[in-house]
Amino acid sequence: MGHLARGHRESRAGHAGDRGHGEAVTRVDLARALGALTAKQRAVVVLRHFEDLSEREVATILGISVGTVKSQNHAALSSLRQIVPALTGSDGSAAEGTPR
Repeated sequence: MGHLARGHRESRAGHAGDRGHGEAVTRVDLARALGALTAKQRAVVVLRHFEDLSEREVATILGISVGTVKSQNHAALSSLRQIVPALTGSDGSAAEGTPR
C-alpha cells in the first residue's frame, strides 16, 4: 500500500476532516477496511479513488467491463461505509475527503 502514502493522497487517507460527530478516519482504519474487500474491489477503489482514474481506464487496466467497474465500486464503497462508519457523513452521504 505504499502508493497510498504519496503527496495529497496521504492527507486524504490520513484524515477525513471534521465530520461534526467527533470521528476521523485514520490511515489504519482505511487500510483495515481496504483489506476486508475482495482483491477486485480493492483494485477498483484504489485505481478509481486514489489514483483518480476514469471508469474506462480502470476497466482497461483490469481487463473487465466498465459495468463491472461500476458494480465492484458500488459494492466496495458500501462495504467500506459499513466497516468504517466515519466514511459516511451524518446525513448518510460520503464524508468530505473520502472515496466516493
